[in-house]
Amino acid sequence: MVEKKATAIEKINAYMQKLKTMEKKFDPLPHFTLHKVLSQISPQFYTKDELTQIEKVNHILCQEANLPPISQNKEKRVEVVNDKKRRRPNNEDIIYDGERKVKSKSTIRKKPIIRKKETMLSPPPELPSHVNNMIKVLNGSDIKYIMCKELFKSDLNYYLNRLSMPITQIKSDFLTEIEKATLETRDHEGKPIGIKVIVLDPCLNEFSLFLKKWNMKTTSIYNLHQDWTPILLKNSFKENQKLDIWSFRINEKLYLLLNDNETHKIEENRELKNSTGVSKKKEE
Repeated sequence: MVEKKATAIEKINAYMQKLKTMEKKFDPLPHFTLHKVLSQISPQFYTKDELTQIEKVNHILCQEANLPPISQNKEKRVEVVNDKKRRRPNNEDIIYDGERKVKSKSTIRKKPIIRKKETMLSPPPELPSHVNNMIKVLNGSDIKYIMCKELFKSDLNYYLNRLSMPITQIKSDFLTEIEKATLETRDHEGKPIGIKVIVLDPCLNEFSLFLKKWNMKTTSIYNLHQDWTPILLKNSFKENQKLDIWSFRINEKLYLLLNDNETHKIEENRELKNSTGVSKKKEE
């Protein structure tokens, strides 16, 4: 029994010694990506034979994928101009990360910034002669062009009963300081307090309305409130129709005049035709 035990121990010791002396073969294929990264960062963990095996496998894989080897550092083309080196980006500025192509920062083109052209301020239109004469007859003064108002659906809505005048489109300062302060005040319900104005439609019909200021989040709007619907009923305004709005004062009282662009042009053309017809008859 003692002899058998001794022989068994000898066999075990011999087998363990054999395991120690046996060399384990290195296979780079399993976990190749990890081996490739470690071989570049910490090559001291590998022998020369293991490093050459990793490079061979890398070369074969890159040939199959039609890609340059990862370890190969290509020199970028440099163009010399006036004894100064200038880097010129080309197709070689593409870094291959596995199968994904990543462009370097030098090859990324920035989108051009398109700046809006500043709109030129158009001069105010001429006040029709008959309107100007009417204002003079009434001893009106301080005539100012306010804006060219394009009528929208909301302006033609009888239920809303108001005409909106965005402050961003106002061309002149037609209000006094007292009137401005009044428009900024609010009643006990938080609603804006308006000022009374006289509005003349294109046919010079007179209406009494209130001008109020509504402060929005980004801008403010003047609104002609109360009795705007009678003006709509009296006139056949249409959507997208443009009205020139003028202001003047009679005894410091504010008047607003609505002048139709199209009818004004038609009347001017008629006057020109009549004047030319009369002149021809005189020549004959």
